[in-house]
Amino acid sequence: MCAAKASKNKTEKRPDKNGKKAPEKAKKSAPASVAASPKTDGSRFVVVGNLKGGSGKSTVVFNLAVWLAGQGHPVRLVDLDPQKTLSDLVAVRNELGWEPFLEPPLDSTDLPSFGAGSWTLVDVGAADMAGMLEAVGYADLVLVPVMPGQADIWATQRYLKIIDRERPDHCAIRLFVNRADAGAASRETREAVVALEAISGMLASVAVLPARLGRRIAFCRSLSEGSAVFELEPKSKASEEFQALAQAIVEPRRGRNRKT
Repeated sequence: MCAAKASKNKTEKRPDKNGKKAPEKAKKSAPASVAASPKTDGSRFVVVGNLKGGSGKSTVVFNLAVWLAGQGHPVRLVDLDPQKTLSDLVAVRNELGWEPFLEPPLDSTDLPSFGAGSWTLVDVGAADMAGMLEAVGYADLVLVPVMPGQADIWATQRYLKIIDRERPDHCAIRLFVNRADAGAASRETREAVVALEAISGMLASVAVLPARLGRRIAFCRSLSEGSAVFELEPKSKASEEFQALAQAIVEPRRGRNRKT
């Protein structure tokens, strides 16, 4: 079974000037860094989600799983999305014999302990809201891929309000731009980054990762062949972008992707 959810801080009462105890709102503890885990064995439970469909959740989970497995981490996948894109990707990969091998994704967060240094990656969308909230309740980290566009920004704001209430105190939430238009000069991409930075300033648990993924054919091609983008085209811009994102997730640097 899953480990118990981290308990929320309880409301404290302090004496007022008349000696009576008045209630004080509970304060959230500072979030851990992305790579940190409250578990003594260093294992991590990561949820990748958003309310908006088409944000690229399954692509991110699949590539991150291959990257982590290649680094020697035990990886367990959970596919709570009714479309089962992640499950299909893993099936194609294993059928074609790519290494490292990925175990087929599970369909429940009712999980036993997985071992030291392990990563559990959960792909979940708004179609399974109950599953999403349950998964967030166990998370050490929630990754939120956000496509440039006003509708995606609005959806992200709503999503953050929901999951910030459900997350354990130690859980960090990290936003990043996905499927950005090519080139740093894209107006939509620039505006999306500014909007996400503004949103992140409203919640202590939220920060924006500096790495971003572009809208690149290489991602579609790699997925159709059951491979991560850095396996199929290791010298491509897509490969460079994804590995920068993976490093930002696993080994956070001081800066915009970490709040102290």
